[in-house]
Amino acid sequence: MTHRRRFCRGLTMIELLVSVTIFLVVLLAIYQLFDTSHATYQSGTRKQEVQQQARLAMDEMVRALRMAGYVPENYDANLGNDLAGTARLHVATADAIAAFGSLEGGNQSTVFLFCRSGNTLVKKVSANTADAATYTCNNADVLADNVSLLRFTYFDENGAHLAGDLDGKTLGAALNLAPRAQRDSVRTIVITLQITEPVPRQQPQVYNLTSTVRLRNLNNT
Repeated sequence: MTHRRRFCRGLTMIELLVSVTIFLVVLLAIYQLFDTSHATYQSGTRKQEVQQQARLAMDEMVRALRMAGYVPENYDANLGNDLAGTARLHVATADAIAAFGSLEGGNQSTVFLFCRSGNTLVKKVSANTADAATYTCNNADVLADNVSLLRFTYFDENGAHLAGDLDGKTLGAALNLAPRAQRDSVRTIVITLQITEPVPRQQPQVYNLTSTVRLRNLNNT
């Protein structure tokens, strides 16, 4: 009878503590594994989102600049709305560009400005070339966040590099086409966009995009 009682006895306090400790260690290891996997998944997802955002922003700039100089008012049947002295590029600096034309293939030309405001890439569209606010980054639409570099590099028809600011014109003033020789001589624009995305507990992710745009509409005045 004594032997039977000894065989059926429960766990001692020490055995219980050891069991709970082992359970907690295993549980902690599973949690750390899950946390690491979740962080990796979030990092990968965010990286894809950043890359997609950068590609869409770059495509927007490339598409706009390719249409620079296309002035539909000068090609329709209405001679009364023809525009003169429009110029393809209104502002061409190392970190901002304002071009004139019809981005969407509509019947009205506009100024489309791309520049960096803080750490965002912004776009502004305006039809008023006489307003200095048309050539500022204020009240513009955001194309991309966490932009650490936005650079425009200009080349003439011989591939020679043209240093900004072309013709001495920068943002913050209404359109001034005197002089305009450097702006008119641009044939190729190289756009460099860099986005730096902070990642918790990891090194920041840096994503670089470069596109070369050859201006198409060279016959406008």
